[in-house]
Amino acid sequence: MFGHFQRRAKHAANRRLNTLHAVADYASRRRPVWMVSFAVDEANLSEGLRAACASTAMLVLGNLLHDPLFAWAAIGAFWTCLADAAGTNRMRFASMMSFALLSTLCGGLTAFASGAGTLAATAAILLFATAGALARVWGAAASQVGILAATACVVMVDRPMHNLQHGLLFLSIYLFGCLFAVVLSLTVWRIHPFGPSRMALRAVYSRLADIALDSARLLRRDTADFGQWARHAATYRGQARAALERARKVLAKVPNLRVDKRETYEHLLLALADTERVFAYLIAVTDACERGHHNLREPQRAARTLSAVAEVLLRIGRAVSEDASTQAARSSRADDQAGSDARSTPAALQRRLHKLARALEVALGEPLALKLRSGSLEFEPPPRRETGWFEAAVGNLSRAWMTLKANASFESIGLRHGARVGVAATAGFVIVRILHVPFGYWATMAILLILQPSIAGTWPRSIERAAGSIAGGLLAAAIGLAIHAPIGISLVVFPLVCATMALRTVSYSLFVLFLTPTFVLVADFAAPAGHEWMYAVTRLGNNVLGCLIALVATFLLWPSREPVDFRVRLADAVGANLNYLVSALEHAGGEDTEVEKMRRAAGLASNNAEEAFNRLRLEKLESSLADRAAITALALLRRVAGTATRMRLAANKTQADGALIAWISAVSKELDAYLLDRAQVEPRSEFEAFPRRHLSLVEADAVNQVSHLRRLLVENTGVMEEVAGKPVLS
Repeated sequence: MFGHFQRRAKHAANRRLNTLHAVADYASRRRPVWMVSFAVDEANLSEGLRAACASTAMLVLGNLLHDPLFAWAAIGAFWTCLADAAGTNRMRFASMMSFALLSTLCGGLTAFASGAGTLAATAAILLFATAGALARVWGAAASQVGILAATACVVMVDRPMHNLQHGLLFLSIYLFGCLFAVVLSLTVWRIHPFGPSRMALRAVYSRLADIALDSARLLRRDTADFGQWARHAATYRGQARAALERARKVLAKVPNLRVDKRETYEHLLLALADTERVFAYLIAVTDACERGHHNLREPQRAARTLSAVAEVLLRIGRAVSEDASTQAARSSRADDQAGSDARSTPAALQRRLHKLARALEVALGEPLALKLRSGSLEFEPPPRRETGWFEAAVGNLSRAWMTLKANASFESIGLRHGARVGVAATAGFVIVRILHVPFGYWATMAILLILQPSIAGTWPRSIERAAGSIAGGLLAAAIGLAIHAPIGISLVVFPLVCATMALRTVSYSLFVLFLTPTFVLVADFAAPAGHEWMYAVTRLGNNVLGCLIALVATFLLWPSREPVDFRVRLADAVGANLNYLVSALEHAGGEDTEVEKMRRAAGLASNNAEEAFNRLRLEKLESSLADRAAITALALLRRVAGTATRMRLAANKTQADGALIAWISAVSKELDAYLLDRAQVEPRSEFEAFPRRHLSLVEADAVNQVSHLRRLLVENTGVMEEVAGKPVLS
């Protein structure tokens, strides 16, 4: 009886988890327009709790010692957690300690310069803001440390120091908070070496579940058209491919000492290989659903089965993300009882997935085979050599110097970006200093965090920053009106910091929403105001001012537009997808590692072309006939990849049509030449059509798609749109 109730409780828990995922998916699709980024599965509660403990501990200590300066220790601890670079403990220590020392030194110099006068403070802001933004040329981790150190400077400039003794005391307390966060992160709150890999793989399974869920949603709609399926492919397949590539990179960064523990590492590699196979299977299934939407044998049953597939994929993702001890306990329970525990093991979930795949074949009326963990591993990280601290430091310094020399020209995007950020932040500081605006550092801080190297990157960030600041300002005002005691502020800061850190990879707007009241309350802890509503409005105004200055600087100060010609990206995508189609025809119904690599290359090329196109559209802020033609071409390429995958996964192997393969290869070469050098290429009439007699249905689909793609790209000669001095589509 007890086992029965336990199984029912577990089933109920699983249903609640699936309901939460469905709610998150619903919110993702219907989120406000200004919430550009949203990936709820990437929330990291562990990072949030770590930062919250570090910051709140400093506030509680300050409350016990009756010293409001410990609010700056809390801020330093929070910033240090933000500066944490994922990877090995060596990388984490280097990034966090670099920030702690740089922010203390540069922030202190800025505060003393502010005490010396406005001119000295302006020079300090210009120097450190430029240097912080220039750090981008050394990579993402250096960029994060540099921008956060520059943020510390623009915040501390509002706390001018005139006395050396008091200034050193303040900096010592701030540095103590930073060092406390470093010690907490690397001792008590260590990240498991395989933790990031497990989380990355879980995110992949979530993206795959999204594909299945959205396909089921479209199947239930009799009115789903080409545009809806095209948006589905571009959004969900693009997200899945991006998540897969992130998982590959995370696995490649696993420390060498852990790679030597082959059992756990190989399990993760096999899980990654499984995600590739499931992804290919879902591409084929969704393509079959789209192409035969009105001729499917049992569309409603197919939709129900796809929903069940999504549930199983989510459960597999949760199983993969569990550590070894949890899996061992689950296996032990599974040996003792035949119940939900046994059905939740990875092997049992894979059997369930295979069973659903067979049911889906019947519902679709098309033989598509799902094969997991067959053949050799498709991914091996590059060989790495473990080096000592001194050798690694010397090598890093040498590479950093070479990178700096390579960017010592105003033709460098990194150098122009650093100069742009420095000038814009300095202009913002001068404006708020001349106007005596309280909390003026909010404007300069917004400039630092919003400005991106390209126009297309700054637009979404500024929108999300402004919207998140408005909501966060209202939340801060409401909390400030309700809570006044320092101990109450300390307790409220804990969940706010936790949410800020946990959601920073989910959505920038949500990050800003919780960051705003966090800073407001910590600032009030340091200097209680009593006019929370007025100060919240002032901070909100400063944020908006910073957004406006950043946008003006983006367009007026050495603007950097999309550096890649879209035609090149489109030509790469066309070539990669048509090459994959040819290889799939040659290996129809079978498996081949080289063909699988071509499928991955086709997906990456389509993603790159779509991202370049989206950045160009953001720069133009308008739509044209050329844009619509480009969108159609990209959607057709997704269809081509789906058709090729259906050929590869078909259970009944067919003989490749040599003439068809030759025709597709010739069209691919013609389109490549036409897109890259249109002035010297004339379209050839013999490529306009291919006889469809004796072709299978899937081969006829491929011919239709390639013919449509060719007409779109070759015959659309009257459409020309200049974007950033480059034609989008000729």
